[in-house]
Amino acid sequence: MDMIKIKIDGKEYLCENGMTVLQAARANGIEIPALCYIDELKPYGACGICTVEAANTPKLLRACATTVFDGMEIKTESDRIYRSRKTALELMLSDHTGDCRGPCSLNCPAGTDCQGYVKLISEGKYREATALVKERVPLPASIGRVCPHPCETACRRHFVEEPISIAFLKAFAADKDLASGNKYIPEIAQPSGKTVGIIGGGPAGLTAAYFLAVKGHAVTVYDSMPKMGGMLRYGIPQYRLPKEVLDSGKL
Repeated sequence: MDMIKIKIDGKEYLCENGMTVLQAARANGIEIPALCYIDELKPYGACGICTVEAANTPKLLRACATTVFDGMEIKTESDRIYRSRKTALELMLSDHTGDCRGPCSLNCPAGTDCQGYVKLISEGKYREATALVKERVPLPASIGRVCPHPCETACRRHFVEEPISIAFLKAFAADKDLASGNKYIPEIAQPSGKTVGIIGGGPAGLTAAYFLAVKGHAVTVYDSMPKMGGMLRYGIPQYRLPKEVLDSGKL
C-alpha cells in the first residue's frame, strides 16, 4: 500500500496515495462537513460545503474532489472557509420550494394541509383533522377512498421506508368523526339573502354547494339522477367506493 504524509491543521498524518482530502481527513478522525451523500444534491453538482485551504494554492478547494499528494498541507478551519461554507448553504436553501410547505401539500390538487391533518390523526384528534381537511375538501370520506394520492408519491417518508398512507388517513378520520356522534359541521355565516342554484350533484356541484352554504347563501342542487353523488355514485365501482358510504352521508 502506497502511503504518503500530509499535514492537516498543522499536524502530520499518514494516508493512502490517491485518496481525496475528504477521505484522508476522515481516515484520520478529522471531520470536514459534506453533503455528498444526499442524492437530491447530485443534479446541482458538489455541495460546496467541504471547502478547505491548501498551502501555496490561492483558491479554496473542495475536499471531496481534491486528491492528496505527498507533503500537502491542508487547513480545514479559517474565517475564509467558514464564509465559503455559509454561502454554499445559503445558495442551496435559496431554492427551497417544498421546505416551507411539504411536497405532499404542494402535490395535492386541492392544496390540503396533509402534514397538519396527519399530525392531528396521530394525536387522536379526528374531529380536528376532519375540520382541517374540509377547509379545502368537503368530501373527505369519498376522496380519501378514491384519490390517486399524488401526495404519497411525493411524500419524503419514502426516503426512510415508505410513504405515509395520507389518502387512507383522510377517509379514516372522516369515518371516525361520523361515528363519534358529534359530526363536524363548519360554522355557518349569517344568511346573505342570496340564493344559488347548482346544476349537477356530483363532487364539483356538492363542493360548490358546501362552500356557498358556509358563506350563508341559500343553495339548491339540481340533478337528473335519483340520488346525489354523480361520478362518485354512478362512475366508481362498489369495491372502491361503497354506496353505503355515500348513503350514510359520509360524502
